[in-house]
Amino acid sequence: MSFKFTTKLYKIDFDLKSYEAALDKKMEEVTKQAARSWLSTVLTIIPTWSKASRATFEALANEVGFSVTYGPLVARKDRTSLGRSTGGGGIERTAEGWFFTYETSLAYLEYNEFNNASPGPPPQPYGKLRNQTPYNFLEAGRNDFKSFAKTVKLPDPTLFISGKPI
Repeated sequence: MSFKFTTKLYKIDFDLKSYEAALDKKMEEVTKQAARSWLSTVLTIIPTWSKASRATFEALANEVGFSVTYGPLVARKDRTSLGRSTGGGGIERTAEGWFFTYETSLAYLEYNEFNNASPGPPPQPYGKLRNQTPYNFLEAGRNDFKSFAKTVKLPDPTLFISGKPI
């Protein structure tokens, strides 16, 4: 008894350059989406009062196509420009990957993030607040980011594989 087996050999090719381009495009898109999701979460915590604290988020928001909304001005003075000048952020690509950043040097927002500045005896330095402090918006934002990241689907690498008979 004899058997004859026929085989076909294929040269497999992975188009790494195209996959990296698709991955880079997708990562830019999901980084912007993640930033918008993060902003929508943290801005539910940050009050309007003088508009300064919320305005610190505008640089990041503008870069990712998100609108920072403001409620009615409660303070005597509109401090939107102060918030814009003390806030920053955006998206960037480095050798390690895509990132979005937010930063602020607005002293009372930093203080209220980590400290109880609610009405009471000193050392509450910023007067009577209507929103409970500490805000803990960074923790809420981190939790939102983790939830968002679990939903991200990257490009399927098998779509970039081809084979040719040799």
